[in-house]
Amino acid sequence: MNEMDYQSSSTKQELLKLLKLKKRLTASELAKRLEISEMAVRRHLHTLQRDGLIRTTLVRQAMGRPTNVYELSEKGEEQFPQHYKQLAVELLKELEAVAGKEMVVALLQARTERMKERYARDFQEKTLEEKMKKLFELQNEQGYMTQLRKDEQGVYHLIAHHCPISEIAKQYRSICSCELQLFKQLLNSEVALQACMTEGDDVCHYQIKEQTHK
Repeated sequence: MNEMDYQSSSTKQELLKLLKLKKRLTASELAKRLEISEMAVRRHLHTLQRDGLIRTTLVRQAMGRPTNVYELSEKGEEQFPQHYKQLAVELLKELEAVAGKEMVVALLQARTERMKERYARDFQEKTLEEKMKKLFELQNEQGYMTQLRKDEQGVYHLIAHHCPISEIAKQYRSICSCELQLFKQLLNSEVALQACMTEGDDVCHYQIKEQTHK
């Protein structure tokens, strides 16, 4: 990284920190606090917004033109230290120590059942294509960074590039089988896990096709 790249990266980090501390600021306010030009701030804001780290709201004022106010997005918030993932793992380990690993498995299965009940209505009376689009939307909303494609044989491929529950999955692989079970029930289709990040693969790859009836 050359000096200019370093300065650019440093300024973006300072922008993120300011938005974390002050919650909502305009480009002008950010420029004053960082003591750089508003034009330079806007260039950085454009990059941060493109990367999904901030979002903007157009705010009308009593006098003058409406102005854009910037704040961190959920992805932007994740740039700061997060300890809840490790806490979740620690709580499950405590449960295992007290009640045994079977209780942890039962808890994860209960979670799967609750998710099935929550989403079942969204998947009723839909074609497989409609169900796949809905699952794709849900997975992306939950941060899995998924891609969806359909091959020449009509088989769907749902590929996740990120796993928000990876810390738990590394310790308790049964959560992966629970997710596979959930997909089968919601889609009412044949679902096979072709690759899994907890097994050392780069992605989680699900292959889905219509249920074959004998």
